[in-house]
Amino acid sequence: MADPFSVIAGTAGILDVCFRVIKYLKETRAGAERIEEEITGLLREIEALIAVNDSIKCAFETELKAHPGPYVADIEDLWKNIGSNLWSCRALVERLEVYMKEIIGKEGPKVIGKRDGLRKQMRKQSKKEDFQQLRLQLASHQNALQISLSALTLLYVRRAQSKTDVSLDQLSEDVQGLGLSLKSKIASLQPVLESTYGDGLRDSIKSAAAIASLVSSNKHFHLPQAVSSIFTGREALLENLKDLFSTSSFPKNSRTQKRFIIHGLGGSGKTQFCCKFAQDNRENFWGIFWIDASSDKSAKHTLSRIAKIAGVEPNERAAKSWLSSLEYPWLLLIDSADDSKISIDEYFPEGERGHILVTTRNPAHRVHGTVGSGSWKFERMETNDASDLLLKAAGEPSPWSLSTKKAASDIANTLGYLPLALVHAGRAIMNELCTLESYLSFYERSWQQIRRARDFSGHGGDDTNMNVYSSYEIIYQGLETAERTAAKDAVELLKTFAFLHSENIRVDFLTKAAINPRLEQEQREKEETIERKMSGASRRKTWKQILKDMGAMVMVSIYKNRGPPVLPAMIRDVEALGSVDEDSLKDRLRLALKELTQMSLVTHHPRNDSYSIHPLVHTWARKRPQMHTADQAVWCQVAATILTQCILLPPLGDTELDVDIRRDLVSHVDHVQKCQEEIKSIIAKNQKSRRRLWPVYVPGFDRGQALQYAKFSLVYSQCGRFDEAEKLQLVVKDFVCSMLGMEHPAAIAISLALSGTYWSQTRGNEAAELQDQVLQACLSSFGESHSKTLKVMDTLGTSRCYQGRFKDALPLHEKAIEGMTKTLGADHHDTLIAIDNLGRVLHRYFRCDEAKELHTKAVERMKRVLGPTHLDTLVATDNLAMTYLELGGDFIVTAHELMIHVVEQRKKKLGKENPYTLWSVCNLARIKNALGYSDEAESIMRAALPIAERNLGENHLGPLAGKAHLAQVLVSQKRYSEAEAILLDVIQRHRYQNGAQDGEHLDRIIAMWYLLLCYQKQDRLEDAIRMCDEVSEGLNTLGAQRHPFYQRILDKRKELVGLKTTTIASTAKPISV
Repeated sequence: MADPFSVIAGTAGILDVCFRVIKYLKETRAGAERIEEEITGLLREIEALIAVNDSIKCAFETELKAHPGPYVADIEDLWKNIGSNLWSCRALVERLEVYMKEIIGKEGPKVIGKRDGLRKQMRKQSKKEDFQQLRLQLASHQNALQISLSALTLLYVRRAQSKTDVSLDQLSEDVQGLGLSLKSKIASLQPVLESTYGDGLRDSIKSAAAIASLVSSNKHFHLPQAVSSIFTGREALLENLKDLFSTSSFPKNSRTQKRFIIHGLGGSGKTQFCCKFAQDNRENFWGIFWIDASSDKSAKHTLSRIAKIAGVEPNERAAKSWLSSLEYPWLLLIDSADDSKISIDEYFPEGERGHILVTTRNPAHRVHGTVGSGSWKFERMETNDASDLLLKAAGEPSPWSLSTKKAASDIANTLGYLPLALVHAGRAIMNELCTLESYLSFYERSWQQIRRARDFSGHGGDDTNMNVYSSYEIIYQGLETAERTAAKDAVELLKTFAFLHSENIRVDFLTKAAINPRLEQEQREKEETIERKMSGASRRKTWKQILKDMGAMVMVSIYKNRGPPVLPAMIRDVEALGSVDEDSLKDRLRLALKELTQMSLVTHHPRNDSYSIHPLVHTWARKRPQMHTADQAVWCQVAATILTQCILLPPLGDTELDVDIRRDLVSHVDHVQKCQEEIKSIIAKNQKSRRRLWPVYVPGFDRGQALQYAKFSLVYSQCGRFDEAEKLQLVVKDFVCSMLGMEHPAAIAISLALSGTYWSQTRGNEAAELQDQVLQACLSSFGESHSKTLKVMDTLGTSRCYQGRFKDALPLHEKAIEGMTKTLGADHHDTLIAIDNLGRVLHRYFRCDEAKELHTKAVERMKRVLGPTHLDTLVATDNLAMTYLELGGDFIVTAHELMIHVVEQRKKKLGKENPYTLWSVCNLARIKNALGYSDEAESIMRAALPIAERNLGENHLGPLAGKAHLAQVLVSQKRYSEAEAILLDVIQRHRYQNGAQDGEHLDRIIAMWYLLLCYQKQDRLEDAIRMCDEVSEGLNTLGAQRHPFYQRILDKRKELVGLKTTTIASTAKPISV
C-alpha cells in the first residue's frame, strides 16, 4: 500500500497551507474590491480542495484500521497516485501563498490610501496569468482527487456486496450506478487532464479507470442482429462516433438529446455498423435497446418489448416514458426507418436524456441529428476493405496472393462495394457453388436470368438492388438444385419466412404449428364427451331446432376444408404420422435453418432462439421475378396457416409460453395480412386486364379464414389493439351467424369474444346487449340448466352490475349459482366466480354483511381449488377487502392486509402498470386514507394516475374513477378547492359517452355524490342541493329508484334543506317593534 506517512502528511500539509491562503484571500478581498471576482473564484477552488482532502483523509484512516495488510495492484496504485496528487496540490497551494505575499507586500493586506491600493492592484495585475494557471491546475487536481475518491467508494460498495447476503439486488444496482458515474467523470475529464498536465494526473485517471473496469455497467443489451465475426472497415467512423457520443464532446449546458443518423443504400452495412458501435461501447451504456422502424406497427411492437423489459405496461407510450425517466445512460437504435410516411420523431423518448442512432434509406431524416455533422451517408466500402470482407466471407486462408486479391477486387467492383452483396458472394464461394475465379460468370448468368424472368412476368422495376439480388440468386439456385432434404426444406422455409415479418421468427412458431392441431383435436373430443354427459341437463329440442341443427351440419360439411392445410413439407410429414415427434421435427428444422444460416440468408439470435432476415433478402425472397402471383398466394397462405396453427383458442393457450408467443406473433400477423391484401389486389387487377369468355372462380370467405381471423383477433386483443380485434371478430361473427345461426357454439364463442372487446373499448352498453343476445340463443338452444347458458348468464350479470342495473344483475347471478352448484358442483371454478360476482352486487346494495359472507366463501374455496395467487382468487380478495372497507371499524385493518397482498401478487403476475394492478393500487390508497394516512394515499394515487391515463386514455373509466377517489382524499385533507376542480372535470358528461346508458353512467353519479359531499363540507348548501337533484335525476335515468342509494340521496336532500333553513333563520335580523 502507499506510504501512510505520505498520504497523512500530504493531507495535513494541504490543510495548513490552505487555511493560511484563505485568510490572505479574505483580507485582500475586503481591502480591494476590484479584484474580488478572481479572489472569490480562488476561495471556491481551495474550499473544494479542503472538502476532498478531508474525505480522503477519513477514508484512508478507515482503510488503515480495516485492512493493514497488502493490497491488490489496482488498489495499491490508486492510493499511491492519491498520495502523489496530494503532494502536488500542496505545492500548488504553497505557490499560491507566495504569490499572495508578493501582492500584499510589506504594508499588509489592508489598503492604506489610494497609492497603496494602486500598487497592490498593479502587482496583482502582473500575476494575472499566474493566478489563472494556478486556478486551472487546482481545479484539475481537485477533480482528479474526486475521481479517485469515487473509485474508492466503488471499491467499498463492491466489498460490501461480496461480504453480505442482504439486499444483494440493491447493492448490485448501487455498484452499477457508481461504476457508470465514475466512467462518466473519467470520460469528461480525461481529455482535459491528459492534454494539459503531467504524468501524475494521467496516472490518477488510469488507476481510477482500472477500478471502473472491474464493474460491468451494462444491464440490458438488445440488438437487431449480432455483429458479424468478419466485420471489416469503418474503424475511423466508429471512433469518431464514440467521440461524438462521449460526455466531453457535448456542451455541459446542452438540453438536447444526442442523436445521429446513418443513411444510405440498402445493403451498405448501416445496421451492422450501429451494432458494432453498440458492441464496442457496451460498457458505456446501462441499457442498449432497438426499435424496428420498418413500419409504424413494427415500431410500436418493438417498443412494447422494451416496455416488457422495463416491467411496465407493454405499449409504446410506457416504453418511451420509462426511457425518458432513466438516470443511467442508454442507447436506442432505431433501425430501418425507410418509410417516408413515418415520422420517426414520434419514437424519440421525451427530454434530453439518452443517445439515439437511426438507420434509414431516407436522407430526409438527417434533420434529426443533433451531434457533430448530424449524419453520415453510407454507400460503398473502401476498395481494400471490400476485398478483405469478400475473402473473409469466402473463407479464403490468408495471407492472400496478389492474384487472389485481384480477383476479389474485380468481384467487389462488380457488386458495387456493397457489404451485403459481398458477404453473400463470399458464402456462395465458400459453399462451393462457384469459385473465386468463376464467380463473375455465374453472377452474369444469374443477372440475365433475373432480367428475362422480370421481362416475362412484367414486374419491371429499377436496377438499384440488382447487384445484391443477383448474389442471392446464385445461392438460391445452389439450394434449389441440391438433392438433400435439408436444402429442400431450407428453400421452403425461405419462401415461408418471406411472408412473415423479417425480425423475431421464433423456432417455436413452427413447432407449435405442428403440435397444436393435436391438442385442439383432444380438446374437441373432451368437449364432446362433456356435451354427451350434459345432454340430460339440456331441454328436449323441438322439430324446428332439430331441422336447424341438421342445416347447420350441412353448411359445416359444405364449408369444410377438404384438403390438408397448406404447410411446409417438414410439418406435413410429421402430421401425416398421426403423432408429433417434437424432437425429430426440431432436428429437421435445425438442419434446414443451418443451410440458410451458412449462406447468410438468415441470422440466428440465440438469446430467444429466433431468426431474422435482412430487409433486402426479405423483399427479394418475396418478390423475385420467378415468384409468380400464384406462388406468392400459396406461400403467403403457408405463412398464415403456420401462424393460425400456433395460436390456441380458449380454454387452451393459457400457459405463460402461449401468452409470450402471442405477444411476439403480432408483427407477423400484421405482415401476413398486409401481404394477403396486396396479393388480392394484384389478382383483381390481373383479372380486370384480361378478357375471359368464362367467369373466373374467386374463393370466398370460408371456415379456414374464419378460424384464422378469430385467432388473429386473440393476438390483437392481448396486445391491446382492440379496434383491429373488433374488425376481425365482426367478420367472423357475421359469417358464422349467417351460416350456422346464433345458437351454434361457434357463434356463441365469437359473440362472447366480441363483447369482451367492447368492454375493453369501454363500450359497456354494446357489450351487455350482445351478451343478452347470446343468453337468449343459449336458452333457446341449450336450456337454462346447461353449463354454457349458466356461464353466459353470470357474465351478463357482471355487465349489468357495471352498468348500474343492479336489479337486473341480482337474479342473473342467483340463478347462475343455483344452476352451477347442481350441474358443476359447489367448488367448480365457474361456480366460485359466480358467488364472488353476486357478492359484488350485494355490496352495491349496501348489504355488506351478506356480501362479506359470499366473498369470504369465494376466497377460501378459490385458495383451495385454484391457489392463493391465482388471478381469479386475487379478484375475489380485492372484492372482499373493499367490502371490509365499507363495513369500517376494525375491518379496515384486515382490508389493508388483504389489499397489500393483492397489489404485490398482481405486480408479480401482471406487471406494475397493468390496469388490474393500478386499480388495486387505487383501492389500497382508499384504505390507507380511511386509516388516516391521507398523505400516503395521495402520493400513491398521484403516482398511479398518470400511468393509467397514459396507458388507457384520459376518458377511460378507470382513470376517471381514480381521479374521483383522489378527490375524496383531498376532501379528507380539507383541500376542497382542489377536490372540486378534479370532480368538476370528472363529471363532464362527454367523458362517459361510450359506456353511458340513456346518457348516464353510474361512475359519473358516484363522482357527483363525492362533489355533493365536498360542497357540504364547505357549507355551500345551495350547490350541494343542486348536485343532490342531479344525482337523483341520474338514478332515475338508470331506473334505480328502488335502490337504497336513491333513498340515501332523498335523506341527504332533506338534511341539506334543513341545514339551509336553520342557517337562514340564524342569520335573519330580528324585527324591531
